[in-house]
Amino acid sequence: MRLVASTVWTSRRKWLGNLIPAVFWLPPAVIGVYQILIKNQVGGPSLWWLLASTVLGWFAVNQFGFFENRRMQGQLKRILEVQSKSLAEEHYFVGFATPSFSSTLDAHEDVGFLCVYPDRLQFISETRTIDLPRTDITTVRFRPNVHSILFLGRWVSVEGTTGGKQVRLLVEPRVKTTLLGNRLFGSKLKVQLKKWLGPVK
Repeated sequence: MRLVASTVWTSRRKWLGNLIPAVFWLPPAVIGVYQILIKNQVGGPSLWWLLASTVLGWFAVNQFGFFENRRMQGQLKRILEVQSKSLAEEHYFVGFATPSFSSTLDAHEDVGFLCVYPDRLQFISETRTIDLPRTDITTVRFRPNVHSILFLGRWVSVEGTTGGKQVRLLVEPRVKTTLLGNRLFGSKLKVQLKKWLGPVK
């Protein structure tokens, strides 16, 4: 697995995926906190402002959390074409993370395509290619990630054993525009992968 500098999954896109929702959440939250702390108005309008900030923030995260998602998908496809790297007929644009990855900026360590071949799964991005043989996979399940706190996402976790070591491929669909749309699509992806895997060995 060779890592290279990414021009697709950039810090700018990660930051804006957080900052744009914050623009919607912050003003009513500041007003609510100001009324509580400065004007000593506990309850009434102050709570309505805080409630409004929560609702606006949730909708903003859902709508803008996957900032420039479609553009990244198209950009990555063009990069892979230039590199003469083909995708499987069945493939999905996903966010990806290794089990050890941790970041306060974004749940996704990388973005790329999950390719489903008859004998293996492959995650391919601008920075890495990972193959997981079908014979090494034992289960497909959901696992929570930071998006789960807002009920807007979760990992589709492909798990198994390779060379005597436990392995886990964590992906979250990015095929839809919104986080909620991708959460719902994740259920379909899990069913598809379980069907592809067949009976538990």
